Order: sequence, then structure tokens, then C-alpha cells
Amino acid sequence: MSANRGTPPRLLLVEDDPISAAFMHAALAALPAEVELATDGAQALAATASFDLWLIDANLPDGSGGVLLQHLRARHAHPIALAHTADA
Repeated sequence: MSANRGTPPRLLLVEDDPISAAFMHAALAALPAEVELATDGAQALAATASFDLWLIDANLPDGSGGVLLQHLRARHAHPIALAHTADA
């Protein structure tokens, strides 16, 4: 839950596959939650809002999700982070 009681949590979804992004965005928005989508690491790093949860694809077109997480952690407070991947 967001630090502000009564407001939905803010989630950053980092996913480059359009089908997966649309599915995950719709599922997360139904929670309810405010979901911001970034399709690569650069967009995720450019996001200026604070988030309660980061959902990061492990493999992005401009680098790894692990490296992105390190950069996000260096710039922002430390929300919960979850990695996801379609790799076997």
C-alpha cells in the first residue's frame, strides 16, 4: 500500500514486450494500482515519480534488469522490487 493511506500504490512496470506489457498493466491496474509503464531501462530511469513497487523485466533491450535495479536503487528510496522474465 502507498505511504499515503487511502491512495492506491504506485507501480513501475518495466517490460519491453508489448503483449506482456499490456497484459501485466491491465492486471495490475485492476488491483487497483497506479501503473506507469517503461519499455526499457532508459525510460525507467527517466521516471520522476516515487513508486511503492518496481516490477522489472530481467532482459531489456538496453541492458539487464539487474543493472537497472542497481541504478534505480542508487537514485531513489528503496521500494520493493520484483524481477520477471519470459525466459525458460
